[in-house]
Amino acid sequence: MMRNSTLFRLLEKLDLKSRREARKWLASPVHNQRADVTALFDYLTEALSGKPEMLNKQAAFSACYPDEKYDDRRMNHLMSWLSAALRDYLAWREWQSDAAAVGLLRSRALRKLGLGPEFEKEWQLALTALDAEPYRDEHYFYQLHLLRREHFEYASVQKRAAGLPLGELAEAAETAYRLNRLRYECGTVVAKAVSRDADLPTAPALGTDTIALYEHLLEALRDTNNEAAFHTAKTLLDAHWGLFRNNERRDLYLLALNYCIRKINGGQREYMRTAFDLYHSGLENRALFEHGYLSRFTYKNAVTAGLNLKEYEWVRNFIESYRQYLPPREQHSAYCYNLAVWYFWQSDYDQSMTLLREREFGDPLTNLDARAILLRIYYERGYQEALESHLDSFQVYLRRLKDIGYQRDNYSRLLRMVKKMTRLDPQDRSSRTALREEVEQTAAIAEKKWLLEQLL
Repeated sequence: MMRNSTLFRLLEKLDLKSRREARKWLASPVHNQRADVTALFDYLTEALSGKPEMLNKQAAFSACYPDEKYDDRRMNHLMSWLSAALRDYLAWREWQSDAAAVGLLRSRALRKLGLGPEFEKEWQLALTALDAEPYRDEHYFYQLHLLRREHFEYASVQKRAAGLPLGELAEAAETAYRLNRLRYECGTVVAKAVSRDADLPTAPALGTDTIALYEHLLEALRDTNNEAAFHTAKTLLDAHWGLFRNNERRDLYLLALNYCIRKINGGQREYMRTAFDLYHSGLENRALFEHGYLSRFTYKNAVTAGLNLKEYEWVRNFIESYRQYLPPREQHSAYCYNLAVWYFWQSDYDQSMTLLREREFGDPLTNLDARAILLRIYYERGYQEALESHLDSFQVYLRRLKDIGYQRDNYSRLLRMVKKMTRLDPQDRSSRTALREEVEQTAAIAEKKWLLEQLL
């Protein structure tokens, strides 16, 4: 089916402006000389505008080759031609969006033609365009290295290479390399919580703010007791986040948040405020967005941090204001879950139960959290029959889940403890004390704080 084809998925991702631009691309004989390719593009864009019944290969073939008998092989070849042409368009669009890269290639072309003065002028324009960019990340230094190398190639032919600052040429390349290396070293340290891969060697300092940020962050992630390194990294991130492009900026915030979460999990609750501040600034400068969307995990984690700090008004406004930025398929479920959590923290259990019952939330861990909240409500309200039914269904759900690691054991222990709590004799203080001691001695258990509160 055409709907499942690579071509259709590609076209579906293009907005109206991009489709219009792609149509002009196909109309140029430099990029496409086949009328049937353009005809197929026009047919499919019309289908995408609200005519799904047109999405079949036979109808598309007839539109491109009137009065000809359908040929599946020929149709597949045509779809491949259009798909390749559109990928070329996307590559051109990416190239056009990078003024320094365009200038670099123009300079190279002029150098190869032996047009010295024209090369010098174009090269200077490219360097000016690069310096005008707000970023000082790996891409910036790599482009700077390529531009300086291009000038070296030109000057060496002119027998003036000895006068060039070769140290600067090497420094730009080294800085780009170190930034790239440090970025992935930080990721490696975080990933070691799951994977036991060998660590990478430490990269030496080069003195720029961007490298200093990575170095201090890496030191903190390697040794969570090195709080001074983390706070230095956070200060640098607060001051210099604008030097990084969106995807790398997001990675830096997530690395800093990972450190905070590890500290919180280790019992240092004061880092909840630090995490909240990171969420707050990362939302304001849109560092936590990806392709214009906020992930349901970031949405949930920001809510959790705010609630733990009793920032109830901020959380409620956040839930409503940022709902529109959630991916469309996840928007309703993520909104309902987080609103239910907010009501739960307000002790409005009826509203919370209404939002949580009979609903799946897509992500297994969020579903586990939702079930844990219902468990707490049923227990605290004394809904014995509902609680027993919920414990059974919760256990069945846990057995069905795959790839949730240690969480399976954590929630299984929660269910086991709650079952023991329901069988306690209210008059038997010794049994209650013994169960509380058992919970305290259990290192990893979901909702441990709540269990201890119920066993006072």
